[in-house]
Amino acid sequence: MSGKKAVVTRRRWAKSDHLWKDHDPPPSTAPVDHARALETTRWLTENQYHRWRPDAVRVDPEEVIQLLNRAGVKFILMGQHGIGGWLSHARATRDVDVLVQKRHHAKAVRAIHEAYPALTQVDHVVVTRFLDPKDGDPVIDVMKPRDLYAEAFKNTIRVGDSHDVPNLELALASKFAALVSRNRDVQKKYLDASDFIQLVQRNHAAIDEVRLRQLGEAVYIGGGEALLKYVADVKAGRRLRV
Repeated sequence: MSGKKAVVTRRRWAKSDHLWKDHDPPPSTAPVDHARALETTRWLTENQYHRWRPDAVRVDPEEVIQLLNRAGVKFILMGQHGIGGWLSHARATRDVDVLVQKRHHAKAVRAIHEAYPALTQVDHVVVTRFLDPKDGDPVIDVMKPRDLYAEAFKNTIRVGDSHDVPNLELALASKFAALVSRNRDVQKKYLDASDFIQLVQRNHAAIDEVRLRQLGEAVYIGGGEALLKYVADVKAGRRLRV
């Protein structure tokens, strides 16, 4: 790029910067409400798929919660349905993610298969997936408590009398694990980065750094310090490495 072209490019950026001033709302200061966040995510997802993907298989997370409770399964609601209460802004998500105790995994898989026999079941080392047979997309993920998630059941928040969700530190660590994974799709990593930033911006005063460091070490050796640096970068307004 020539010097003249570089100057023009910088000027274009400068002229457009004002368009974004005060454009984005500040982080939410409302009390954390996990039940309400779940309802919001359900509503957004149902409306999105009703309008744009009416043929897609949809599973209501509340139905999965009730199903697993009836089966006597110990589980944590993960993913967007589980961490939405910690975020400033909920968003739609198709798949329902549940982390299940190791001794309850077979029972959980059996209950889900009996309730949704049309879904295609695929077992992996870290998760049993139930897929939409039409497009192959995951609809329910039954996660196994390995690595970071071996510590998950010590790091939960109870939502009413129905289910557990990740506490703040586990929510942050799970997004950090996704961000540093070599197997995570880049497009999804940018969503993970957005979630991570929201988690820190809204809840930074409540983060237990000792607990967070311990969970980061469960992601990989040295991950505790790296996770704390990610948090510090967000608080300082620095861009995350994706």
